[in-house]
Amino acid sequence: MKTCELFTSPCQRGIVKTIRGNASRPWLGRELVLAWCVAVNYFPTTMAQAEWYVGGYGGLGNPGAFSNATLSDPIIGGGVSKARINDLELKTSLAWGAKAGYFFEGRPWLGLETDLYTVTPDVKAQTIVGGTSAGRVFADNIPSTSLRLTTWAMNIIIRSPSMSEVFQPYGGMGYGLFFATSEKGGQSSTQISPGFQLVAGARYVLTSRWALFGEFKFNRATLRFSEIRGNYDSQLFAFGVMWHFDK
Repeated sequence: MKTCELFTSPCQRGIVKTIRGNASRPWLGRELVLAWCVAVNYFPTTMAQAEWYVGGYGGLGNPGAFSNATLSDPIIGGGVSKARINDLELKTSLAWGAKAGYFFEGRPWLGLETDLYTVTPDVKAQTIVGGTSAGRVFADNIPSTSLRLTTWAMNIIIRSPSMSEVFQPYGGMGYGLFFATSEKGGQSSTQISPGFQLVAGARYVLTSRWALFGEFKFNRATLRFSEIRGNYDSQLFAFGVMWHFDK
């Protein structure tokens, strides 16, 4: 096969001419051909591409105690208003959620993600002890209270795509809205509170489109539901599947 049949573009024919013009220095011709082959074959595979993805997951939400709580109730404790009470115990619950994200074309290690999930950390039936601003101390029993908490968060994600082609750890943090829905006396009410979220996880790539992932989330917010207000924090362990667009 002739050389001109292998190199058809003007740039490629120019390389051939350069090689021929340096026949007295064959090592230079070989290096030019090697450099061109590396550039042509390597460049398309290293061009960064924007990456969109969606995922669904399930897991377990493990809330901490509802701390620094205050209570306003016309019945409990003989009727109190913004009384300080001991930390409330919440129930561990299942969690379900979905997320979608985007990694930037120019910075494939940096991405944005929106995350939506729900848990049911119901308040356990328990004895509370508290005190009013007037110095009165009281103790009373409270029944179990149904509580559903839906979180919608926006996260900044940093990952390590170069560690492995199939295993990619990541971490991030974000700001979210916590929708707390509780029921009392057959009526439900929803309160919205801001909070923050920390995320750490890893994904295992199955194919060019599909991947499995597992992650840990930590949440903190000041919530209000029924007549109780306090600090909520929770640890969530999730496992799911992810689908990538245009990868």
